[in-house]
Amino acid sequence: VGLEMDEYMRASLLSKYYDEVHATMLCYQSHTLGLFPRGKTQHARVRDNVYCASALWCLSMAYRHVGYDKGRTYELEQSAVKCMRGLLFCYMRQAEKVEKFKSTQNWEDALHAKFDYMTGDPVTNDDSWGHLQIDGTSLFLQILAQMTATGVQVVFTLDEVDFVQNLVYYVERAYRIPDFGMWERGSRDNVGKRELHSSSIGMAKAALEAMNGLNLFGESGSSLSVIHVDPDAQYRNCVILNTLLPKESNSKEVDAALLLITGYPAFAIDDVNLSKATELRVKKLLEGNSGFKRFMRDGHYTIKEDKRKTFYDAHEVTQFEGIECEYPLFYGYLVLTELCRGHRDKAEGYWKKLEACVVETNGYTIIPRLYYVPEEELAEDETGTLVSIATSKDYNYKLVPFSETVPFLWAQAIYLMAKMLKDNLIDVSDCDPLGLHLPHTARHRGMARHLGFRAPGHDTVIQVALISETTRLQAVLATHGIPTQTQKQVEPIKIRSPADILMKVFSHIGENRKLGLSGRPNRPIGALATSKVYRVFGHTMIFYPTDSMVDFYLSFDGTFLIDVLKTTLQFLNLYWNMNSRPTLCLFLTESRLKGPGFYSFVNFLSLLKQGEVNGIKVRLDRLQALISTSCVENLECSQLDNSLEQKLLSPLRPRSSTARLSVVAATGAEEGNDDVFSLNEDNPSALEQEEVKESEPAFSSSDIKGYSVKELQRALQKEENLLGQAYLLYELMKKGEEYASGVPIREKLEDIYAVAGIRKHWMTLRYVSSILSKVVDCLAPSVTNMLSRGKEVTIGVFGYPEHIISEPLSPKELEEIIFKNCIPYDPIEAVLQQETIIFLGDFISSDYHNAVFDGMLRLRIGWIIQAMKNELSKMQRDQVLHELAPHEVKELVIQVLKDEDENRTPLNKRQLEGALNRVPPDFYSKVYTILDKAQGGISVRGKTIPKLPTVQELSATEKNFAIRVEEFLSNITMPEYRQMVVEMLMVISTIFERNPELQFGDCLNLDDLIQDAFTLRHQDELQQGEEVKTSKEENDKSFAVSDTNYVCHKTNSFYHLRPEGPRGSTSYMAKAAVNRLLKEGVHYDSRTCTIS
Repeated sequence: VGLEMDEYMRASLLSKYYDEVHATMLCYQSHTLGLFPRGKTQHARVRDNVYCASALWCLSMAYRHVGYDKGRTYELEQSAVKCMRGLLFCYMRQAEKVEKFKSTQNWEDALHAKFDYMTGDPVTNDDSWGHLQIDGTSLFLQILAQMTATGVQVVFTLDEVDFVQNLVYYVERAYRIPDFGMWERGSRDNVGKRELHSSSIGMAKAALEAMNGLNLFGESGSSLSVIHVDPDAQYRNCVILNTLLPKESNSKEVDAALLLITGYPAFAIDDVNLSKATELRVKKLLEGNSGFKRFMRDGHYTIKEDKRKTFYDAHEVTQFEGIECEYPLFYGYLVLTELCRGHRDKAEGYWKKLEACVVETNGYTIIPRLYYVPEEELAEDETGTLVSIATSKDYNYKLVPFSETVPFLWAQAIYLMAKMLKDNLIDVSDCDPLGLHLPHTARHRGMARHLGFRAPGHDTVIQVALISETTRLQAVLATHGIPTQTQKQVEPIKIRSPADILMKVFSHIGENRKLGLSGRPNRPIGALATSKVYRVFGHTMIFYPTDSMVDFYLSFDGTFLIDVLKTTLQFLNLYWNMNSRPTLCLFLTESRLKGPGFYSFVNFLSLLKQGEVNGIKVRLDRLQALISTSCVENLECSQLDNSLEQKLLSPLRPRSSTARLSVVAATGAEEGNDDVFSLNEDNPSALEQEEVKESEPAFSSSDIKGYSVKELQRALQKEENLLGQAYLLYELMKKGEEYASGVPIREKLEDIYAVAGIRKHWMTLRYVSSILSKVVDCLAPSVTNMLSRGKEVTIGVFGYPEHIISEPLSPKELEEIIFKNCIPYDPIEAVLQQETIIFLGDFISSDYHNAVFDGMLRLRIGWIIQAMKNELSKMQRDQVLHELAPHEVKELVIQVLKDEDENRTPLNKRQLEGALNRVPPDFYSKVYTILDKAQGGISVRGKTIPKLPTVQELSATEKNFAIRVEEFLSNITMPEYRQMVVEMLMVISTIFERNPELQFGDCLNLDDLIQDAFTLRHQDELQQGEEVKTSKEENDKSFAVSDTNYVCHKTNSFYHLRPEGPRGSTSYMAKAAVNRLLKEGVHYDSRTCTIS
């Protein structure tokens, strides 16, 4: 059968399809909303209905190829439209949930994912089912875009356009939203725990690509019916998806849901090799004789599952291993995928497998929902547990198809689409008109699109325009050969702050008062979005990059700002994902250039002028000359307030008053004096100033805790030191005072902050920033960067309680955690930890630096700061960490992470590795092996990780097991002792690798083993007549943070031993472990012990 068949044959074949669709699908469609139920229930699920609509739409597309269709093209198309509009109706009734979820991202505020198929009413409560399913909503958006691209109109009104725009906002942050996933159960254990799912992120990525720039009214629409997608959110979804793959989630190493993003319908993975590796892994581990398992230990519909329970009990999933059900619909997905790729031979192979799974009902082919292992195929193992008897590869057993009176319409729809495509009744462009299956370079925009994404990584030329705040700054820069323009010179193009204009314009896009929707949430605008040119209500506008640090002390460090700009250029070069070129507008202000970093900044601008920065191509030119090659986007919305319209016309002012305040406070100049900088063409060097060094106050913050309010007020009047003033003001605040000398205390602190910024007094800046609870805007994205790369983050001062962050949080939640866990113990750490988080987020996102995080599962910010302090001490610097400039702290962070110093002492090396929580390769899987051979589990510092049920619940390579190990080690308070524990575990692992028959009969107490190793070393020293070489100062430093006296003083020299050598620490640890095995009596593992 082919597209070349004559029209009679085609019409005849289509009639058979038409009859089959009526008999197996349309007969179940509700006459009210056009929804389809699942099985015998009255529940309509989103995925089932979207795929049913897709099948009907594809069949209508097939009818477009025949001359006379008997009205069936329109009938089928409208049946599909009615189904999609039924879903849209159900969604729009929950508009208040969409609005709430945009800000909370709370799973209880999520859209319901199943409804009564006749009325559209909810069928479960918010908290009684896993409604938060990003992939389902994304699938709806994707198919809506595909249908619209073929001229099928699903959306009729601007109210519906606004709602769809809000659905885009709902899913665009999928990269940071743990959900319940495609199987509605969350983690593999099905205990109600949500996770980040690769499949959900992949489906969201595909939906955003499909919707971006789409006109929902087609060719008849205006710019008001165009959907807008945040390119920075799309970038994050792409990057984090690639980071999570080939795994599905923390608990699911592999999942059949991944087939939907490696192939049809999403084709979401741009990296071809990663896509192939992910798909092969799924096929290898989950394919069976009658389809694919959803994931390992999936109890759904097995005969051992208690179907009365929504969630399982702890440890329940172990009983499902080996008896998971198999789902034949995934063969249908693979047929569609291979046909879209042009691999007809591979598609035929999967089609044969699919046909082998079908059943016949009333003369029509039906795809069973699943095949399950019947009770007769089970037998009791030695523990009395029912397991599959098909343990041999040579054993062929036939699973039983799940029988139900109503077909599983999800599978039926996939089968029909695969069959139509295989029979050439439709072309690939009919079921994927947007070309998601094609490489980005081969995709076409389509008649309903005006903007689209492309794959990043091309050789991008970055356009740069330099805008001077004043004509005198322009003149100063001109003397250094740097060409700039003023705002007046670029008219009628307007230059604005994204926070003042762009964020507010976007907040009106999708706004709908009738539906109670507010438009885009108040989220920062990223570098990709600000590198476009916008036409806003008739005005051509360009926005300079969002300065997330404008109200944070990092902005006072000129060297750091240059580094930020270089990073921005590198980011745009790597991740620009749109057609045309990015245009970066740099708005140069006097306050930013003034200071000791002036000439460094001029040198950077000179590099831009030369056309290349660190290998990145740059085009520096007048803004008017760059517009024609820029990426331009039209922004229009139906509702715009008068204040925003006035801002569009008013000239640009610097966003923050901090810079102005700093000058006033430092020079005594009056507000409104234009000559406050004393800049002119004859004195260009006025921008270049030396740092003002400031001594520490004569007292510490602890010295004044007993002062009365009057004593503090008197001391404040006499104190000239900035930090001393801050100490006194904070103490007044803690005593409930709001004023000092008639001036609000917070206002005085802001003045101190501003002057300290001009003088580059970093310790004062950090202290005052902490008191004023200043938070950097980009904190939440930085934490998300680390979490999405498989890390956990802990907040807290070294030696004090920590808060573990394992899933993305809102900026407000992060702020509360940081200040709660830092202020009571060390106020400066509240901002120093933010600073460190920003740097770590940048490094882990960089292809150049991300390798330094290998072996670090948990990034303990307080411990990393402690490592930096130790590094400063080792370098014998005369400064403390709090006094360093931000760019120096950043350099110290990467220096600690890289650890390229080959002259470290063994003690220093252990302190560093322990503080970083860095472990050797395969460490967690080695611990798993040890745990499996320790009958009583493993203990350290009073905490035990039991063998059972741990090894039953978790696998050796599962991230959740690695997290369990880190929790087990969290009681250790000394970095060097933690590292010693890691070394001991590696030694025991080596012993078991060489002697797999051995095992510990009781609990393996690591503290006792390390103490034994210490004792062996001490005895060796005594026998050799040696003296303990560790000085008292080193001992005190080594154990200062210990909260117990568990490790006796005489053993301190052990930390100074190198691991290797006959008298190295490894040899003593090995002796201690072997002695303990012999002392307990040798226990053999019956699973590995054999007689030869």
